[in-house]
Amino acid sequence: MEIDWSEVKRITLWSYEELIEKLLRVLSYEFVQKHYDHSMREAAEYVGRLLGYDQKYYVKTNALTELFRKLDAVKIKNFEELLHEIENREKCEEFLGKTGLSFTELICALNCIFRWILPFCLYLKELIDPNDEAQKGYLEELKKIGIRFNLDALERGRTEENRKRISRETAIPETFICILVNRADMTRLPYSNRKTVRHLCAAGYDSVDKIAQADLTHLMEDMKAYFNKIGIRLSRSFIDLEGIMRWTKAIPKIVRN
Repeated sequence: MEIDWSEVKRITLWSYEELIEKLLRVLSYEFVQKHYDHSMREAAEYVGRLLGYDQKYYVKTNALTELFRKLDAVKIKNFEELLHEIENREKCEEFLGKTGLSFTELICALNCIFRWILPFCLYLKELIDPNDEAQKGYLEELKKIGIRFNLDALERGRTEENRKRISRETAIPETFICILVNRADMTRLPYSNRKTVRHLCAAGYDSVDKIAQADLTHLMEDMKAYFNKIGIRLSRSFIDLEGIMRWTKAIPKIVRN
């Protein structure tokens, strides 16, 4: 089988080895294993809940659902098992030969799993005010106890008891830890980045729960008023508020406030 390995970077921006490493790193978190390491049937249902609301995702949803059906048919149990089956180029070639999947089909699916299904890994510095010296100091203290990324914050601080423990260990105010954890939680929304989180928080929607419980019309009115105030014209191409609201209802509940 002739495989063009450069296709991986074209589709995902990374080499094959980098993509597998990134996926395995995300799956190494306990909360990710518990809430996201889907069986193939669960993965198909999850994609339907996440993307099925919009016709523009029809092709993507169908392609992923069909792939997960094929993977279920060859007895792949979950994402972690899939990644270990294809963890290097040699094993990937063997897997494709055994299953009859195309290389492009597999890489497109891995890209969607990485960008749409699994939470994305970001440095915590992306979620604070870069001009606030106190907040930067808090991040230095968190780094000392191994909390550097959004996923670390969720792993270690998703319950009130654990946030109190972090506060005692670091002398960081519990209120800041709670704010940071909720912002980290918001990054689990597909394609959410620091700008998306910053805009939502500035408009008063500073947690996944607040967005999920909001009325869509009110959310859109509040966000429009906020963007008008800072001189930005709100459009769906800029921020998909309907999608964000639906995603808050589809993603698993992680943070307990």
